[in-house]
Amino acid sequence: MKWVFLVVGMMLLFSCQDVREVERPHDLIPEQKMVEVLTDLSLINSAKNYNRRLLEETGLKPKEFLYEKHNIDSLQLARSTEYYADNPAQLERIYKELQNNLEEMKDQLELIREEEERVRDSIQLLEEDYDSLRIDPEVLEKRIDSLSVVREYKREYEN
Repeated sequence: MKWVFLVVGMMLLFSCQDVREVERPHDLIPEQKMVEVLTDLSLINSAKNYNRRLLEETGLKPKEFLYEKHNIDSLQLARSTEYYADNPAQLERIYKELQNNLEEMKDQLELIREEEERVRDSIQLLEEDYDSLRIDPEVLEKRIDSLSVVREYKREYEN
């Protein structure tokens, strides 16, 4: 039993070490810009998962695009991510804002899809109403046969 306490005590002694705090990098990406970067990163990852081949065919290099768009580099992003990960309150604010951005984009996309569907339905209704090859049978019965009119006219004047 003494050995168990000794082993546990030694493990506790060696496991307690100085926890280093991540220093604020000199090129830290500001919170709002970090939200924008992470929003774009989420969209890029979604695009890669949705249709990787199409993304590759366009020749777009997602990470290079991200760095160029936000005027950052990979090291700056890594340092900033590490710093914010060490500061949970800031990281939580960033991710809440990120979630809000993505939900807003989703809502906008749903509105666009609904509008496109409404337009598509309207076009389909118009096409059905104005089909030049479709003729209502009742209209056909009511139409006058032009040849029969000519024949009747000839009979009347010939007699």
